[in-house]
Amino acid sequence: MTNFYSVTKSWYTVLLFFGLVTAGYTQEQYSKLRTSPEDSLGIADFPGALEIPNTGLYIKFGGYFRMDAIYDFNGSGSRNQLLMSQIAVDGTPEAAKGPFFNFHVRETRFNLDLRRKTQSGRPLKVFIEFDFFDESLPAGVPRLRHAFIKYGKWTLGQTWTNLSDLRIFPFIMDFSSGDALFGGRAVQIRFEDELSPHFNFGLALEMPGLSGIADLYQLGGETMPVLPIFSARITNEREDGMIIAGGQIQQLRWDGLDQGPDARGIGWGVVFNGRQKITDRLFATWHSSYNYGLVNQILIFGGTDENAVLLPSGELDIQDAITTAVGAGYQINSWLSTNIAYAYLKRGNLDFRPEETLKTGGMGHFNFIWKIDKNALGGIEYAWGKIRNISEASGNASRIQAMVKYTF
Repeated sequence: MTNFYSVTKSWYTVLLFFGLVTAGYTQEQYSKLRTSPEDSLGIADFPGALEIPNTGLYIKFGGYFRMDAIYDFNGSGSRNQLLMSQIAVDGTPEAAKGPFFNFHVRETRFNLDLRRKTQSGRPLKVFIEFDFFDESLPAGVPRLRHAFIKYGKWTLGQTWTNLSDLRIFPFIMDFSSGDALFGGRAVQIRFEDELSPHFNFGLALEMPGLSGIADLYQLGGETMPVLPIFSARITNEREDGMIIAGGQIQQLRWDGLDQGPDARGIGWGVVFNGRQKITDRLFATWHSSYNYGLVNQILIFGGTDENAVLLPSGELDIQDAITTAVGAGYQINSWLSTNIAYAYLKRGNLDFRPEETLKTGGMGHFNFIWKIDKNALGGIEYAWGKIRNISEASGNASRIQAMVKYTF
């Protein structure tokens, strides 16, 4: 354990010092690099849109092409992204795999954005976006990322959850850069409004995952929630940064389907996230979360049964977890930037889980990004990770990734 923390701390200290001394993005540059048109709403900030005559409707087809080249030193997990949950522990057949190389274009995205102002003066927006990053499907098969409508203060459809905000991360090339993020995308109904010039809030009902409870004793039945997730957050927005505090609550429900026991429980989670501009060139970010019974709200556990274990007694053994992440970026000059980020996960009660279950893990990223022109970027990134299972077996991973990206 001591070696794990000392090595991780040493790497992070060295890279953070190098990143802060040599490298950052301003808020405007961050927005351009992340290419998040789903966050924008108004007509005035809709460059490149076409107005459909006599309708008041503006339309834009956008997205980006991206090609990635990856060399993995350990043969770890996915060929397309480095996931903490897929790092193999030493001594297993998976850990014996050798290095590999991969090209892919899965992160390429296409979106359709339609906006108008209604007769009542409220903004109306419809946004649909696809990429190709569903690894359960062959390369080239599209995946729906966003499909929602915004009308005034209301959002309906699939998009980032109420507690998710990508501004809490620097620009990281690895697709799983936010794998310790508590949040993600979900179908939802959300209401947002201002409390004051610098504070706003959001309330949402969101679709729960149809998983989360493990039937390790094969008692029969399935996870069957009958209530939506409820979440609330407050955001402090300033010219030099932002802070988010929020929480959510969810029903944990197992339906025995006349085969096994029925079980009920409550899961909840809280987040405290932020982004701070330190100088015109330098910014820092942070993310922290704690959850009880909502482990599959952490991105690397999305769609898994890690929230709880169904016991033969008919009770739920509910699991908890904490996540933390820190990052920074710096604008070296007009065409070169650098970023660094480190995320950590620790899980609590795992008494009924198999010995190979992930208990703690850390993941770091460090990159340089070149601005080729107004619409094109290139970059190179080093990523590394370390995990430990319940059995105390550990594993390491590292890879180098290069990319070319063109936004249209």
